[in-house]
Amino acid sequence: MAVTLPFRSLEPFGIEIDFDLSQPLAPSLAYHFRQLWAEHGLVLARGQSLTMARQRELCALLGPILVREGEGETMTNAGGGPSTSPLAWHSDAAYTDHPFDAIALHALDVVDDASSTRFVRAEVALPADLRAALEGREQEMISPHYTQLAGRTCDQREPEAMKRGVRPVVLENPHNGRPCLWVSELQTARVLGMPWKESRDLLHAAFDRLYVPERVFEHKWRTGDVIFWDNIALQHARGNLESVRKRVLQRVIVGIEGAAPHVATKVSV
Repeated sequence: MAVTLPFRSLEPFGIEIDFDLSQPLAPSLAYHFRQLWAEHGLVLARGQSLTMARQRELCALLGPILVREGEGETMTNAGGGPSTSPLAWHSDAAYTDHPFDAIALHALDVVDDASSTRFVRAEVALPADLRAALEGREQEMISPHYTQLAGRTCDQREPEAMKRGVRPVVLENPHNGRPCLWVSELQTARVLGMPWKESRDLLHAAFDRLYVPERVFEHKWRTGDVIFWDNIALQHARGNLESVRKRVLQRVIVGIEGAAPHVATKVSV
């Protein structure tokens, strides 16, 4: 009989496992860990104490570890500025040809329940007319300027961008084969091949389906929590961190490319 990790389902999606992840995983448990991540998109474990090396070992079960030049291993709100500003819905590096496969955050030192990260599944059922309007289309996606991280980028005719790229509106998730709606509040500037207002209205209709409250899983951080999530299957967002006090999270990225191959030049309609 195969040995599996004990877990319970979360609402509206994701699972929580009950296991000390600082301990080695037998091959059957390692296989089950990856299965759970690919199927459910989000794996939460509480009360953990993981070194960076151990967190990377666990993430290596999901794919190659990506270390980006110039970035530290922790995320903190101590410096203020962009590190504390709200972040609208997005998937990391979604505007590139190689968005990250997975992300893992581990709460090293936080004020319990004072801050949260919200998640939503990009796998969403759309009404026939909206699906027909989106399928087969491409979008201009951007990495917005750090002063423009909280709103819907599509509401600006000419949003300031650090990087730009062209990506499909619907993307197949390579981890499970499911189609994902790849538009996001933070990164989608416009749907190509239509006037700006028409594109904006179409995107608002998609966002109204994608981000309804009953589809959102919000995790309030406590020291020792660790979450591994599929960056293709899920989008994430967070609120303002200015008044949260201490918040130190250890981050590991699973992926193959650390910087967008695109330059910030205007994309033709």
